Amino acid sequence: MSSNMQSIQHSNYSDIYHLLYDNEKLSKQDIADQLSLSLPTVSANLQKLTKQQLIVKNGQLKSTIGRRATAYSIDPNVTLSVGVEIFRNYATMAVLNLRNEVLTIHTINLPFANDDQYAQSLAQQILALIKDRGFSLNQISGVGIGIQGLISNDGTTILYGKILDCTGMKSDNFGQYLPFPVTFYHDADCVARSEYAQHPTDGIFLSIGEHIGTAIIINGHILKSPSGRNGTMEHITLNGVDGPVCYCGRRGCIETYCSLSSLLQPNETLSSFFADLHHNDPTVTKRFEQYLDYLAESIYNLHMFVDIPLVIAGVLTKYLSEKDLTAIKQRLRKISVFPETEGYLHLGKVVDHSVAIGAAIPAIREQLQNL
Repeated sequence: MSSNMQSIQHSNYSDIYHLLYDNEKLSKQDIADQLSLSLPTVSANLQKLTKQQLIVKNGQLKSTIGRRATAYSIDPNVTLSVGVEIFRNYATMAVLNLRNEVLTIHTINLPFANDDQYAQSLAQQILALIKDRGFSLNQISGVGIGIQGLISNDGTTILYGKILDCTGMKSDNFGQYLPFPVTFYHDADCVARSEYAQHPTDGIFLSIGEHIGTAIIINGHILKSPSGRNGTMEHITLNGVDGPVCYCGRRGCIETYCSLSSLLQPNETLSSFFADLHHNDPTVTKRFEQYLDYLAESIYNLHMFVDIPLVIAGVLTKYLSEKDLTAIKQRLRKISVFPETEGYLHLGKVVDHSVAIGAAIPAIREQLQNL
């Protein structure tokens, strides 16, 4: 009987917190009505949540009769998470609160190396960011590192990191210099999480940057395989005989046709490319039209593989317009075999630092699930 009562009490405590999380502010009566709880039960739990600094009094709610009721809200900054995106020549760090709001973001020039000196340097930069922004170490629930590579399901080991030559790297390499847990994530999974946080919908997330990554979210969760080889649809081939050689060693992978590395020429930036495109440079226009052909073909292949929404995400989304999306959909219409609409295709919303943002989200979700 005592165990059942404790379970009910914890459930009430958790239910009240999560109801407040899902709403900007509520009164005691609002909470009691929505959860079918007595006012004394609500009051007792609000006192506990306030004492633990999980919620705060947030002014008063408007009322047409009688006294205005005290409003309660969660304190989204009581727990924070750090996300890091690692690339060859730089790293970006983002700090998120419980509402997945980005409180600060900072990029540093730090050439990657698979050694202890790099791990220590990055850890020092993370600690400096936390201190400089006035956060407490006790607020940080964990650090997520998004990296170009396949990751073990427990987030401790890079199983395949050919792009950065980091196969075998351990999260403990960084964790030894930090007072909170460190977890690795596949960069494409991070992009998918950041997009899902903005618009919760299942789908394939095609992350297009210097390289391509893919991730699938089903029922709100990243699809994972025992080998960690989820998110490798970029190595489906369009031309396996005489297509361009991919970094994986095969020919004609989607990576070699649809990554930004395949679109841009040496020393050309994405911003300069689209500036020339908007000025109707004929050679750039021709190159972009061919790129869209390949992109549409790749999207259709992925859609044939899994018939769920597909989101174009990552760095490219900062430059793609609705006109470009329409152009892709027109191509899809021409090559579609089965009767369907192109409504499954969408542009992502997170145009900057989606890897760093997404790398911070799992620690936040874990904190919320534990409340």
